[in-house]
Amino acid sequence: SSGAIAGIEVSTSAQLLDAINKAKAGDTILVHGGTYALSTPLAASADGTDTRKITLRAHPSDSKRPKFDFSAMAESSSNRGMVLSGDYWYIYGIDFYKAGDNCLFISGARNTVEFSTFSECSDSGLQLSTGANNNLILNCDSFYNADSALENADGFASKLDVGSGNKFVGCRAWNNLDDGWDGYLRGTDNVTTTYENCWAFRNGYLKSGSLGA
Repeated sequence: SSGAIAGIEVSTSAQLLDAINKAKAGDTILVHGGTYALSTPLAASADGTDTRKITLRAHPSDSKRPKFDFSAMAESSSNRGMVLSGDYWYIYGIDFYKAGDNCLFISGARNTVEFSTFSECSDSGLQLSTGANNNLILNCDSFYNADSALENADGFASKLDVGSGNKFVGCRAWNNLDDGWDGYLRGTDNVTTTYENCWAFRNGYLKSGSLGA
């Protein structure tokens, strides 16, 4: 059809796992709208390049968004939703939901995550650490993230041993149990994180509206 994007089309959880496991520089993974039930973390370890990124995006012809549903996971620090250790990925239009830890954890570099959401996960919706650097988070929302102890889930967290040059543009964090944005550094020096046109509101409150611990 005219205007079609060439790529690897996925419409089931098994196809999604397979495409991410086999991803290589220059690949485009087109995720059809709908819910993808996932019980193990999505490990995205392949690297793209500056000119040949690895793209994981909502299929442009679908009106329904893809939802990566990790609600089968138990709450545990090993049960992150998606773990992006690769470089030069472009992720667009995905809803990450209810992982046992972070919805999306990034340790890679020069990735872009755009127009995606992170909600109801048991730790920070999107976390950047372990040297993550020069990533762009653009027009994303993180909300309703809360752990069972009611003390430790942020909206966006560029923290701990994170690298420098990460940037949030046009992002919104609300009703996250702990901070909307956590920038606490530990054992890192000369780290700069940039926030541009970002919002934080009603953090410290649960989805129900009640006050967290």
